[in-house]
Amino acid sequence: MSDHDTTPELDEAFATFRSGGPLVVPAGAGAAREVARRRRTSRVVATGVIAAALVATPVLASVWADSDPPTPPAQTTSPSPDSPPTAASTAPTPSTAPTSAAPPNGRITEKDLGNAVLELPAWPGTLADECPAGRVRFSHGIAQRPSGVELRARIVQVVHADLDRDGAQETAALIDCSGLEMGEARVLAFDRDRAGAIVTMGIVIGQTGDIGGIRRIRGEDRSVAAEVVDRAGDGLPDNLAQRQWRTYSRPDGTFVQTGGPTAFPANPRITDLAVDGSELRLAPADGDKASGTLRLTVRNDGPQRAAGPRVRVALPKGFDVTSLPTTCTRFTSSRGADFTCRLSALPVGGRATLELPVSVVRSQVGTGVVGTYSAEVWWSDTDEGLPYPEPADAKKNNVIRKDILVTG
Repeated sequence: MSDHDTTPELDEAFATFRSGGPLVVPAGAGAAREVARRRRTSRVVATGVIAAALVATPVLASVWADSDPPTPPAQTTSPSPDSPPTAASTAPTPSTAPTSAAPPNGRITEKDLGNAVLELPAWPGTLADECPAGRVRFSHGIAQRPSGVELRARIVQVVHADLDRDGAQETAALIDCSGLEMGEARVLAFDRDRAGAIVTMGIVIGQTGDIGGIRRIRGEDRSVAAEVVDRAGDGLPDNLAQRQWRTYSRPDGTFVQTGGPTAFPANPRITDLAVDGSELRLAPADGDKASGTLRLTVRNDGPQRAAGPRVRVALPKGFDVTSLPTTCTRFTSSRGADFTCRLSALPVGGRATLELPVSVVRSQVGTGVVGTYSAEVWWSDTDEGLPYPEPADAKKNNVIRKDILVTG
């Protein structure tokens, strides 16, 4: 019998299945043959159904992906070397290590710094008793001791740089403490703590060694650069002082110089001048007068050539220079007469002599030691005649005071 002859029975079986009828197989040999035919027919139908299902699979996968994709099973076997990596095998594992907190923001504005309480180290020397130190409250960039002393601290300039190398910027401030006759500047570094309070990191640079002043600062990547002037800058006109840029960093917790020159050469306008002279003796002259010659010796002890030495002589009231050299100028006051004289340039080791004829009325001053005169030598190239300072190790021999003696 052909398999096609079983089609009516198969159709009947499906019809019975759809209608929910009984599927009990009848007993006996005929029933056995019936079962065998049905099994052969079922294999053919099942094969067709499986093939149809395989063809439809891509469409289902597409529908799942567009709606709610199922969770893929965990991979239990290693992929073959030729297989492309799957998302499960290439996805990075989230880090569980704790992240460190960002460093405090130490970039403080000049306004905020100038209206804060700052910890200032003590000032050196005689400034220690005059300049504010410790916890100091600034207002509009200025602070002063409560006792009302003349000197006051002033925030001159503020710059920023990553001074402690933590990736955040800190603040450097040029602070000056000065009055009418004295003053000093230095650079301090500031940061903020975790609570946001301003803390002092330390002194970046002060007026030590050959540094006579600090003019300005600038922030660099991890350092602060300062424009400094030589020690002579305290008494030298600003345009004549020597200037250098020096760089300071904090590689190991302490500020040190890490760039720029480390010393100034000898300032070409600074030299050690000296003046010498003996007592002034006046002898009787015409009528009631007494006269004599004031002789002064000026020398240059170095280390530089003095282009324009000047000598000032002060005489008591009643004394006068009778024949004033053309290089000298007279200044008269109630105390007496002053004479300022210009000398020619003096090389190192050079000497010059100044002679001034002096007279006085004897009846007005009497005889014997009747007073003193003073003489001072200095060097200046300015029209105002402001004296240039001398080297730090210079001898104090640029001023003399001597007796005036009138004989009978």
